[in-house]
Amino acid sequence: MARLIVPQEDEQELGVAQSEMVEQALVRQRQRDSIQSLISSLIVLGLLVGLLAVITIISLKVDSPTIVTYQAEAPEVERVERPEVNQRARPNPPGQKSSRAKVIASQAPSPVSVPIPDNPVPEGPFGMSDEIGEGWGDNEGDGTGGGGASFFGSYRKGKRVAYVVDFSGSMGSTAEGGGTFAQALKKELTTSISNLSSGMYFTVIFFSSRAWNLTTEGDDYVGNGWHGLGEPPHTGWYPANEGVKKEVIGKINSMPVAGGTMWYPGLKMAMTMTPSPSIVFLLSDGEPRDGDEISFNMKQLNPGGTPIDTIAFEVPGSPAGRLMEIAKDTGGKFVMVYKGQRKSGRAAEALTDPKYDP
Repeated sequence: MARLIVPQEDEQELGVAQSEMVEQALVRQRQRDSIQSLISSLIVLGLLVGLLAVITIISLKVDSPTIVTYQAEAPEVERVERPEVNQRARPNPPGQKSSRAKVIASQAPSPVSVPIPDNPVPEGPFGMSDEIGEGWGDNEGDGTGGGGASFFGSYRKGKRVAYVVDFSGSMGSTAEGGGTFAQALKKELTTSISNLSSGMYFTVIFFSSRAWNLTTEGDDYVGNGWHGLGEPPHTGWYPANEGVKKEVIGKINSMPVAGGTMWYPGLKMAMTMTPSPSIVFLLSDGEPRDGDEISFNMKQLNPGGTPIDTIAFEVPGSPAGRLMEIAKDTGGKFVMVYKGQRKSGRAAEALTDPKYDP
């Protein structure tokens, strides 16, 4: 068999051709790799853009809340018992207040002259004079399921009134207009209770060293009264009809005075009544032994925020200041009876200065 001999020059040309073919193959391979990398990058970028778009759409989606409305049942309207009107009743003659009215004079002609009273409420002596207890009651309700009560010129609307009054031994002191403090108080209680309309309810709570009500048994009311510890005794509401009012007034007029002065038991008995009072009158003529306790615990004592109208009876200085603070803290009114004269507003507040303390 003959041997094929390839010249050296042909071998060189063959090597060069192979090298070129390899180089071209490498170039094509790099181009393919570049294209694949570009496509992969575009795919990844598209996925990222799509993912961000989905997240954005989800975050922008807002669900509208469902609005639920609720309408409470209308409160039951309390029926008001209107008193019968006496068609034969005659108007009362004008009191002493009208004689103290003055007329404003004006240079301009006017068909009407306007009387302006010197004092919108009587400022006469509150001892045993006839002016005591004129009050503001008209024996008519206010037409709103309430009514109203006046006590030493302090008037307030409401249907249930609690009189919390001082019957301590010092109430036996002599009043400016004659008689004693207790007699003046009993006279004012008689007038105030008598003027309550028939649709109202009332109660009277007495206090000195202890507190008692109209149902406390025995002759020793102070000894049998409540000392302020534990649960207070039950105190009931009395309908303001003529028979009940007459019976209660009779018992008030026979009530003796004795003992010291503590406000807490009487106020606690009033504030725990059911239903709670809409009017509370607190009258005292002395410094209570539990004054600080009352001041610190008023919110606990009066959780319903019932206004307490206070009357300082012939007791200027710090005790009157305590009564004024009770009225302010509860949204009530403060009245001072000093030397037989009724004071209110700044005149009453001026008499709470400690310089009047004995």
